[in-house]
Amino acid sequence: MPLPLYITDLDGTLLTTEATLSTHTRQTLQHLLGQGLPFTIATSRSVTSVRNIFSGLNLPLPIIEVNGAFVTDLKTGHHELIQAIDPALLPNLLNLIAAHHCHPLISSHDGQHDRLYSDGIHNPGIQWYADDCKTQNDPRWQQILDLTPALSEQIVRLTIIDLDPKIQTLATAITQTYGPNLTANPFPNPYQPGWTWLTLQSSQSTKAQAIQALQKTHGLEDRELIVFGDHNNDLEMFEIADKAVAVANATLELKQRATQTIGHHTTDGVIDYIAEDWQKRMQQPPLPRPLS
Repeated sequence: MPLPLYITDLDGTLLTTEATLSTHTRQTLQHLLGQGLPFTIATSRSVTSVRNIFSGLNLPLPIIEVNGAFVTDLKTGHHELIQAIDPALLPNLLNLIAAHHCHPLISSHDGQHDRLYSDGIHNPGIQWYADDCKTQNDPRWQQILDLTPALSEQIVRLTIIDLDPKIQTLATAITQTYGPNLTANPFPNPYQPGWTWLTLQSSQSTKAQAIQALQKTHGLEDRELIVFGDHNNDLEMFEIADKAVAVANATLELKQRATQTIGHHTTDGVIDYIAEDWQKRMQQPPLPRPLS
């Protein structure tokens, strides 16, 4: 049996509804990492929030962040991979967004640091994100009146936050205009009902392509790839995995691509699956499950 490589999404998959690791998941993960568990994460989050979530845990591999735009060393913040949007697309893309009366947040890398630019707090959805960045002590956040200077940097993602009908209309327009050059992913903010996010990234910026780059760089191409997810931005990594595991709260489309569906993310299904699978491979007895 080949050695495994476990890669999981975070929100709606490994994390609780409060965007934290449960006590059980944290303790089990710490135990398994001590045994040499080959584990990392593929998330839409940034390295800053990932560091806060995994504080005290030493992940053995770089993380995949910003939905595949970066492959990053969690300790140092060094990017092994950067997938930016084609700069030639940006002026017209920003004009299209403005024509729909929306305001993008710009995630970029300036050659030394990651940046997150906003031209103002235009609705409660953006306010929630700004407040979350403040809570996370996110050094990327900068509010500027004119976003034009950011266009000289490597822009990896545009994030538009607004009410769902507006977002869906904009997503359709962007897909029709930019086709295979951009990935437009609309999804509800699970922590702020009523507000929808639309992330725009290079079509080369996916969790799947970042995983393949990670495998190649770190000599993991012969590992059995086991992935976990809940949303459609996990579809590509499900397609390349040897085993694709969906949580019970996953989208219908993701479940249809899965090789297996496990319990809801609030029941610690991901860490229990990993623990059972890893202990079997290591020929170790199952870890005890604490009484709830």
